[in-house]
Amino acid sequence: MNSEPGAPPMASPTFGAVLARFDRLDLRHLALTGILCTMFGGAFPALVTMFGHGADLAMWFSLWGLLATFWAELPLRRLLAPAAPMILWMVFYVVWGTMAADYPIFDEAYRLGLRFLTVAAAMAVVTSRPGRLRVFANAVQLMLVVNLAVTLLLMNRPGYQEMPMFAQLNVDVESDRFAGLWGNANVAGLVSLMALALAAWASPALARIGRACGLAIIYLTASRTAAWILVGLTVGYLAFLAPPRVRAKALAAALVLAVCGFFALKWTGASVERLVADSPTISRVLDLTESTTASTRSGTRRGVLAAWFRRIPAEPWYGYGLYTLYGGESSDVAARPGFPVVGPHNLYVGIYLDVGIVGLATFLAVILAQLVRIRRCPLVPRARHVILGFTLVLLGFSFFNHNMLSSYPGWIGYSLLFLLPAAPALAEQRSSRR
Repeated sequence: MNSEPGAPPMASPTFGAVLARFDRLDLRHLALTGILCTMFGGAFPALVTMFGHGADLAMWFSLWGLLATFWAELPLRRLLAPAAPMILWMVFYVVWGTMAADYPIFDEAYRLGLRFLTVAAAMAVVTSRPGRLRVFANAVQLMLVVNLAVTLLLMNRPGYQEMPMFAQLNVDVESDRFAGLWGNANVAGLVSLMALALAAWASPALARIGRACGLAIIYLTASRTAAWILVGLTVGYLAFLAPPRVRAKALAAALVLAVCGFFALKWTGASVERLVADSPTISRVLDLTESTTASTRSGTRRGVLAAWFRRIPAEPWYGYGLYTLYGGESSDVAARPGFPVVGPHNLYVGIYLDVGIVGLATFLAVILAQLVRIRRCPLVPRARHVILGFTLVLLGFSFFNHNMLSSYPGWIGYSLLFLLPAAPALAEQRSSRR
C-alpha cells in the first residue's frame, strides 16, 4: 500500500524481520529435514538400491522443489553468504579438477558441484531460525536411535540382511565391526560424533537418548579415528573448558569406575591384558600400529598412504584430475597403471592429488580463514565450544577419510562448519562482545 502524501517512505523490512516472518514450521520444512536426515543417516543409498536410479532423481528433484519454495520467501542468498568461501572453493575444485583430468569426468564434476550447493542451501534453511535448527537436531538424534536399532537387529538376525533395505550393507558378524544403515564403520563413527555435537540444540530428553545411542554406535564400529577423537575432545574439554563442578564430577566418576573395575578383576581373576584381548573393539582401538590389519594382509592406512606418496613426485603441479583420490575405486582412474587400488584415506592428500598444490593451498587458506572467524564470532562460551568441537571432528576425520567432499555426511558437515558460527538460529547465543 502506498504511503500518505508527504509521509516519509516506508523502510524495507530488515533481515531479522524477514526471517521472523517465516519462523512457523510447516510440512515443507519437515520434508526438507527428512530428506537431509535420510542422507545423513545412511538410508539414501539403501533407498536407491531398493527402488533404482529413479529414487535418486526423485529425492534430488524433491529437494530442489522445496528449496525453490523457500527461495521465494527467505533471503537464501544472504543466508548462504557465510558459506560463500567454501562454495567458491568447491566451484574452483570442480572446474580445475575437470580441466586437469585426461579422462572424461565432466558429468561427475557438475553433479558434485550442484549437489554440494544444494545441500549447503538446505542447511542454510535449517540454520535460519532456532526452531528449524531444533527440529533438525532432534531428527538427527532419532536417526541415531534408528541406526542403533538396525545395527542390533543385523547383529542378532544376520538373515535380515537379505532384505532389499539392508542388501548393500554386507554385514559380517565375524568382523566385529557394525555400522547400521551407513554400511561403513568409519562413516558411522564420523556421523555419530557430529550428531553428538548437534545434540546441543536438541530437546533435552532426545539429546540424552541420542548421546547414549551415539556412544554405543561408536563402540560397535570399533573405529580408531572416532574413538580417539572422542577421547581427545573429552579430555580437552575437562582439562581446559569445563566448569570446576563438572570437572570434579568427572573425576569422581572416573575414580568410582576405576575402583569398581579393580575389584571386578580381583573377583573374577581376570587381567587387563585378557580383558583387552577378549574385546574386539578395545583391542582394535588400542592397536595404533594396525598390526591386526597387517596380519590379515589388508592394506593398512600407513601402507596405502605410502603408496600414494610414491605417486606424488611424478604428479604435475596442477594435479592428476578430479576423483584421482578414489584410486582404483574409480573406473576412470583404475585403467591408469601404477595407481593404488584404494584412496589415500586422507582428504588433504586427496585434494593435492586431484588439483595439485594450488588446490590444497587454497583449501587450507579457506579453512584457516573460517577458523579465525569462529574465534572472533561473538558467541556465548557453550555455543563456541560446541562449534569448535564440531570443527575438530570434521577436520580431524579428514586426516583419515578421503571421501569428505564427495559424500552426504561431508557435504552436511562442511556446510555447517561455515554456516553455524554466523547462523541466525544462534542469534540468541551471541554474546555482547565485539
